[in-house]
Amino acid sequence: MNAEDLIDWIDSLTADIEFEYQGILGAICPYSRTDISFCYGDDDIKCSSIDEVMTTPFITGRPLKDICEEITFG
Repeated sequence: MNAEDLIDWIDSLTADIEFEYQGILGAICPYSRTDISFCYGDDDIKCSSIDEVMTTPFITGRPLKDICEEITFG
């Protein structure tokens, strides 16, 4: 999935988004556009915007926008 499609999916606020990357499970839980939980393995962060979800170097030190096409979404 490309970054623009993922941004649109998060922005729709319709459901939690589960994924797998390098054998580790994660999730993006958009409660609102300013309250988004972002989990990967045993780690999680709270983000206050979709841009923060996409640009924070959180998954193996890389931002989601750089690796979203390598991720398997469920």
